[in-house]
Formats: sequence, C-alpha cells, structure tokens
Amino acid sequence: MKVEEPQHSPVQRNKKIKRDLIKKIGILFVVVCFFAIGIFQLAKYDPVKKAFILATTMKSQVFTELYFESHLSFPNKITLFEENNFKFTIHNLENKDMEYPYEVYIDTNGEKQIIHMDSVLIKNNEYKTISIDFTIKVPMQRSKVVVSLIDKNQQIFFWIEKE
Repeated sequence: MKVEEPQHSPVQRNKKIKRDLIKKIGILFVVVCFFAIGIFQLAKYDPVKKAFILATTMKSQVFTELYFESHLSFPNKITLFEENNFKFTIHNLENKDMEYPYEVYIDTNGEKQIIHMDSVLIKNNEYKTISIDFTIKVPMQRSKVVVSLIDKNQQIFFWIEKE
C-alpha cells in the first residue's frame, strides 16, 4: 500500500521557500560578518598590514633603454685613417631626470682604447641620440665597439674588423 504525502497549498509552499531563502541569506550574512571582522583584526597587526600593502600596491618599473640607431649601417669593415660613425640612443624611463655618464671604446682582446667619454642629462621619459665619429689609426684585429653607461652597468656593442 502506498502512502500519499499531503498536498501543500501554493501559499504554504511560497512561505516555505521564503523561510529557506531567509535562512540562507542569514547564514551568508553571518559568514560575511565573521570574514570582515577577521580581516579587520588581521589588519591591526603591522606585519600583516605591510604584507597587504606590498601585495596590493603596484610598483612602477624604472629602467633605461640603450640601443643603436640604424644598426644595418654599422661600419663592420674598417679602413685605416678613414672616418667611421654610428649613433646610439639613451631613453630615460627612470621616473626622474638622470645624468648619464658614458664611454665609448674599442675592445681588442680585453684591451680598451677609449674613443669618447662624456655625460648627458636626460629628462624623465625623454631620450637623446648621440653620434660618434672615430678613426682607426693603427692596424687591429677583430674588435668590439662598446657603448657603456657607466653608472647603470649597461652596455651594447658591435663587431668591427680591418678591411
């Protein structure tokens, strides 16, 4: 024999649904309150506060770009007593005006021959293109022409050899 469950009227069903919904909202509210209280209690502790600030604060990156202009026109074959030139650019992305001391030299087997030394002031987010002229007056083997930003420990170079 089958027992039939009593039929509830639509009004009773709606009341039951509302009661269940109110219970669920109440439980959610209590959980959110406990969570918020826990966060505020944790935020009182200095190490937690510092960790939170560090984790949520975006730090801008600072750096300097150093690159050659027109790299396809580098003087790779050098003729004695003939003038050669190239250009390089310094782009200041340090979020402040910067003084850039630099040197340009030829490195032959670790031996350094200075071509040019100078310093240039570049405002924040600006760049400066520098042209270097040089003449080789003594025979040399394959060598590197190096541009070095002295204070940034940053270098770029290209190779040259006699013609």
